[in-house]
Amino acid sequence: MFVVQSHLRPAAVQNALLDLMRDGVARARICSAYVSVMGSRMLLDAIKRCVPSGVHADIPKTVVASLDFGLTEPEALRLWCRSGAEVLVAGTLSLDSRTLTPPTAFHPKLYVFDRPDGTIASLVTSANLTNRGLTVNTEVGYTVAGDAEAANSAWRSAVELAVPLTDDILQRYEAQREVARERAADETNPLPKPLPVGRLAPFGDASVEVGEHSQLWVQSWRMSGGSATQLELPRGAHRFFGVATVDYEAEHVDKIAEPVLVSGNRRWQSNPLRWHGNNRMERINLPSAASGGFRYSNALILFRRLRANVYELRVHPWDSDTARACIEASRQCELIFRVGQANTTRLAGLIK
Repeated sequence: MFVVQSHLRPAAVQNALLDLMRDGVARARICSAYVSVMGSRMLLDAIKRCVPSGVHADIPKTVVASLDFGLTEPEALRLWCRSGAEVLVAGTLSLDSRTLTPPTAFHPKLYVFDRPDGTIASLVTSANLTNRGLTVNTEVGYTVAGDAEAANSAWRSAVELAVPLTDDILQRYEAQREVARERAADETNPLPKPLPVGRLAPFGDASVEVGEHSQLWVQSWRMSGGSATQLELPRGAHRFFGVATVDYEAEHVDKIAEPVLVSGNRRWQSNPLRWHGNNRMERINLPSAASGGFRYSNALILFRRLRANVYELRVHPWDSDTARACIEASRQCELIFRVGQANTTRLAGLIK
């Protein structure tokens, strides 16, 4: 399957990686020319949610990165070492160059996941393991599942020039990187804050076909309910979840729908969407952190439709790169709204 990411289709590479691991992951192998701390944390979190134990250290991991041009962050290599990964690097011959400029560059991006059933799923892509590579850079890729022999052969060929990372290599690289001048900082810099959105219409007044969009996100502040897992959705959100109409005149609590929520290999089937007549809002109960869910305060909560009545649940801190990418994509497509009427500044948006 082709994967296409852009600033209008943010985090498509992240989505593809999660989809490949949803049936479980027994081993992870990552070969990326350039690696950043933020990109590494994104992938480690995805792996953690797809490992049965919920602990990424329980599976073997191999990371191969390049030292070319000083783009890979030294702290990212340390992060993978601390995670228990085997870390290899290419481009060590450039350590004697003041610019870390190689005669030929090491440039592959290959993500390989061994599954518990013995099959292998892979993503071949242009996206580096960096925050921008996994969020807003225009990237393409192709996912392949099942052909273990071909995947293993491709992996061996791609990494054959890499050598194990040692303390000496890392120290020399870090010192040389300080004087390298060809660093393209945009690849690892945080995304800027989204531009101001100005006056917005309430989501309930949106004339767009909500059900035709694959992703809905909602800004959260403090959550409702005793366990702080009840999210107040914008009125009209039911259309995203496949429900045509709601009796907004009802003064009591009515169940609207009961979507199946998934995250990694976790699945929740008892998270109803309800109309609450007392405050005239649609609310959904989200899985608690104790049941494998998330902490939801001050976040961008995203629902991605996988198939009818099944939605991937993602939660990103409001000031994170992925949240900023989603907000900006909705803003540019004029698919960003207020959650409620004029007395709220909380936002919601759609992504194509």
